[in-house]
Amino acid sequence: MTYQHTQVGYWMGAVSLMLAIVIATIARSPAVFAVMCLVMGIASSLFSTLTTTVDATFVDVRFGPIGRVRKQVALSDIKTARATRTSPAAGWGIRRVPHGWLWNVWGLDAVELQLTNGTRFLIGTNQPQELVQALRQVGVRI
Repeated sequence: MTYQHTQVGYWMGAVSLMLAIVIATIARSPAVFAVMCLVMGIASSLFSTLTTTVDATFVDVRFGPIGRVRKQVALSDIKTARATRTSPAAGWGIRRVPHGWLWNVWGLDAVELQLTNGTRFLIGTNQPQELVQALRQVGVRI
């Protein structure tokens, strides 16, 4: 059994463009605007999608279309998993949270993995129940 889902953060491009405009307006420079658009475009493409895959060995989470920013967690390192909701203050992207990390592209729904080393890894998803079910099917305790 393999589970794979890509969540898209449609807002990322709009927010990046708005931030580039604000910074360029403050700097009053077309060159700054061009550089900011380039930087924000790269950041937007790297962090606008979050793909989560579950197979018989790993949970693999990766940002962007080519998955250069990625984390793999061995199923043997997962003690329990549960659906949860994050706080709006937790934000999006890669964030430090109490006792672990949150990887999130959009929204408040997540699946929390409690790892055997005592840390937590929260995966943002718009399909928390489906991800929990996939983890259950590969033997993770729910």
